[in-house]
Formats: sequence, C-alpha cells, structure tokens
Amino acid sequence: MTHWLALPLLLTAAGPAVAQTIVVPVPSPYSYDAGSLRQLPLNGSQSRYIGFTGHTVITWPATPARFNPGNPGTLQCGNGRCWQQGYIPPSLTGGTPSGSMQSFFRYQLDCRDRSFNRIGDVRVPAAVPKGWQPVENDPTALAVADAWCPRIQGLLP
Repeated sequence: MTHWLALPLLLTAAGPAVAQTIVVPVPSPYSYDAGSLRQLPLNGSQSRYIGFTGHTVITWPATPARFNPGNPGTLQCGNGRCWQQGYIPPSLTGGTPSGSMQSFFRYQLDCRDRSFNRIGDVRVPAAVPKGWQPVENDPTALAVADAWCPRIQGLLP
C-alpha cells in the first residue's frame, strides 16, 4: 500500500503541470502567383499594365434592416360611402449580415494610375467596390504594384 501513497507525493513534489504552447504559422490570405505575372496589352499600351493571378480576402459590412412606416393616407367620403385613399402599409426590409470571401482572382493592374481591376469580384455584395480602384484597397494588388511596376519591362508579354 505504500506505493499508492507515494504517487501523490511525487506529483506535488514536481510542482504544478505547465502547458506548453505550440505556435502554428498561419499563411497569409494575400498572395500572388509570380509565374502568372505578364505585361498586358490593354488600350494599346503594353508597358503600363500587368496581369496576374492573386489570392485575396474581400470583406463587407452588415447592412441594417430598415423600417418604412408607410402612409396612413386620407379618408375620402362621397355619395354615401367612404374609402381610404393613398394608404401604404408599413414594411420591413431585411438587412444583410457582414461577410468575407477568400478567393483567387485574375487581376489587371495599371502601373501608371496605380489602380487595379479584379476579374470575378462581381459575386460579392453591392456594398463592395468593384471595377477599377486604387491599389491601396487590396493588399495583393498593392504588393504587386510596389514590387513589379518599377520593373515591368522585365516581364514577358
């Protein structure tokens, strides 16, 4: 019986158990395929545009629900009868939740204007800017603009 009594004494003598934290590196959600970088011949200018495939995260805010109180209208009477005119019932328009989307997109980058167009971003809600926009709006576009616009001549068409 003495060996069963010794076990709790050994655990307390060793001190409290300490959990070890394991750090797991998380890859960035923003990246581009360096092998896809090409000069784009858009609008007759080949030394201005870069095309590439990039990965990015697009986020959008929630839109709140809206209440429309409607219009009570007016009561009209004539010829021995009455009716409601101009009545619009109250209504509630539902909001949308916030969200995000991670995806690969085909980019067109204008090195002169420092703007970009993400092909395929039409799938995100209307609140998200689409079409040509400043490179500062997307970390992937900004990284490519900073790294490759100064040396666009070194890219293949």
